[in-house]
Amino acid sequence: MRIPTLLIFISLFELPVHLQITIESSDLPQGGTTYPLVNTLFMELDLLDIEGSDVIWDASNLIPLNDSPVTPSPISDASITAALVFNSPFNSTYQCEFFLPTEFPDLGIDLGIPLDGFNSFYQTDDNHYAIAGIGLSSAGFDLPVTYDDIDEIFPLPITFGETFSSSGSFSLDLEGILGYWLNQTRDVVADGWGTLILPSGSFEALRIKTNLVANDSIAIDQLGEPFAIERVQTIYQWWAKDMGLPLLEVTTTLGVPTFSTFYNADAPSSVGSENTSLTLISPNPARLGSPIQWGGTEQSPWTLTNMQGQFVATGMENSWTIPESYEAGTYLFMRDGVTQRLIIG
Repeated sequence: MRIPTLLIFISLFELPVHLQITIESSDLPQGGTTYPLVNTLFMELDLLDIEGSDVIWDASNLIPLNDSPVTPSPISDASITAALVFNSPFNSTYQCEFFLPTEFPDLGIDLGIPLDGFNSFYQTDDNHYAIAGIGLSSAGFDLPVTYDDIDEIFPLPITFGETFSSSGSFSLDLEGILGYWLNQTRDVVADGWGTLILPSGSFEALRIKTNLVANDSIAIDQLGEPFAIERVQTIYQWWAKDMGLPLLEVTTTLGVPTFSTFYNADAPSSVGSENTSLTLISPNPARLGSPIQWGGTEQSPWTLTNMQGQFVATGMENSWTIPESYEAGTYLFMRDGVTQRLIIG
């Protein structure tokens, strides 16, 4: 649901139009196109504070950790069940252009059905960039779930100075197996335009900053009482004309970067295709007093912090038992340049 746009940057002098970036539908992801993204460890925190007109963001020192290419699937490739909802001439409200897999968390228990993950279904029409629904994937079958309140990421077209607020929600209820409810809000501002310098070159870019507050409520029959996860994140994205995905994207939690990728335009295969899933914690969520484990490099240091950024544990091993004295809640686990949320209950 969209809340009326306000303009918060007012210039006393008209800026040359050709210098500014306006992001339109054609600049967003296109189904069937592969975008050469790579994961990186983002440490240039001062870049996040740079905003305004005709600025320079120098991210030329970013180091790729591993390839993470993204290939949106055209809506014509959706399963029959998903197409009935997201590609139907009789349901224009939920008509989508492409879909992407969305990682389903490892819950550490057998739910009784082979969950392969989520697909998120996106709209890139002339009015907004949005997520209209999800498909719960199981053995090649999609259970489509529409958003009760479509999650509008930002309006289209969008240019420097625009602000935008939206809300989004959906509910998934597999009775006796899994319940998942999402409610969230976005506050968006296009707070800068100028030149972004990446290892592969310089680009004219529009920076879009999003403050995201989300509440995930999860009910798993085998775990008893439902639990809620609050996510408070700031997402910085640098968009350019005809590039499809952000040239640089950084997600922070409490000011700490937890996820970052950049567009490796000149050398899409220059780094190894390391499987980052090897570092994923299992089980997650986990119980107090229970052991957890993860893959990745042997004898690599790890840290665990609470959501206030306070260190609560460190180590070198590939497994650990959660002390029963810990408080239930959400923690950040950092290892091998990857940050994950660990839910302890």
